[in-house]
Amino acid sequence: MKKRIFLTALALVMVVALIGGAVGCAKPAPAAEAIVLGCPLSIAYQHSWTADRAIRLAVEEINAEGGVNVGGVMRPFKLVTIETREEEPGVPVSECLLGFEKLILDEKVDVLCGGSTMSEASLALIDLVNKYNMVHITCMGTWTPGWPAKVGGDIEKYGCSFKMSADARDQVGLLVDLLEEMRKEYGWSTAYCIITDVLFCRNSMDAFAGLAEKKGWEILGKDLCPQGTTDYSPALLKAKASGADVLLIWTNDVTATILIRQFMDLEVPALPVGFAPAAQEHEIYEALGGKCGYFIFPCGHAAVTSTKMPGAVEFQQAYEKMHGRRPFGGAGAAYEGLYVLKDAIERAGSLETDALIAALEQTDYMGTSGRIRFDENHMAPFSYDPEEGVVGNLSQWIGGERVCVWPPSIADSEVLLPPWMK
Repeated sequence: MKKRIFLTALALVMVVALIGGAVGCAKPAPAAEAIVLGCPLSIAYQHSWTADRAIRLAVEEINAEGGVNVGGVMRPFKLVTIETREEEPGVPVSECLLGFEKLILDEKVDVLCGGSTMSEASLALIDLVNKYNMVHITCMGTWTPGWPAKVGGDIEKYGCSFKMSADARDQVGLLVDLLEEMRKEYGWSTAYCIITDVLFCRNSMDAFAGLAEKKGWEILGKDLCPQGTTDYSPALLKAKASGADVLLIWTNDVTATILIRQFMDLEVPALPVGFAPAAQEHEIYEALGGKCGYFIFPCGHAAVTSTKMPGAVEFQQAYEKMHGRRPFGGAGAAYEGLYVLKDAIERAGSLETDALIAALEQTDYMGTSGRIRFDENHMAPFSYDPEEGVVGNLSQWIGGERVCVWPPSIADSEVLLPPWMK
């Protein structure tokens, strides 16, 4: 009897040991397949690499929270970027498209989110995206009104393409409205233009100056500066001699920092307003020894510098913590682009193109820069009211900080005039 009890006990111990060993050696469940996110961009352009860093922040946050719920399965994002070189002088659009195609074919991406930033390349990319039937959200650069005209002109053909980045008309509208406020407050009526001699800048300034003229502004002169200009003093001296109230600037050149510094050195008695990505980075103030004050520039989405929008400050702090610098330019749209994509995938429950297109078309997402929806052209509308659309952002260098000054719904300060204007 004792022997039988002993053998039974021994058998039980062995069974428990075997079960325990089997449990201990069991392989974990395979990790969920990642959603491969393709991000084409041109590192030579500031708006691209600040947007790239914002996308990386969003990917890290989303993955840290468990990823994206795709039909009941939590899947992480896997980010794959490619340098398209589109913003480098002399690089043809055809070469940029080879980079886009390589990203699609070699990396087997599921969706595209990011660039292109250069308008010419973006317009061509619309056709490539259609060729491969792949959803793409443009959330950096591409300010040309030609984008919604092309996509909206044949939405059945180009329905894969969506756009969250600003349109030149939105940014120009912000600037013109600000000029109107200055005209009413100070009685100003004259402006002088300095423009980088490339298509985007010429067209944008033509639209900007044209709208201003319709409201009663007189353009006293225009200077076209070659790309790569390192001395803007001749143009600035002409602007100073003209007696203009406002200096209108439109440049995508990295040498724009020289323009801003020389404006300070020459004490041009005009308020500098316009587009110059190179003057938006927070580090520029120290790099130029503080000689970048008073310049007012569009900063894309509200969240980049404004403190008024819910979640904006948290975004700015998270970006700085991750990258050691503050966001600027296209960072706001790029950051929100990933959350809009996540939201659409989860509502679609699939990465299948038609389902994802339908979900994106029904997007109604409140982000750090306002309400994000897509219109009939697959563009995210802008508005001064964050409950109605994305709010744009005009910021000014004040006391070493980039401060949001327009529109009033998100402004943290009034516009400050250079002391030599008084």
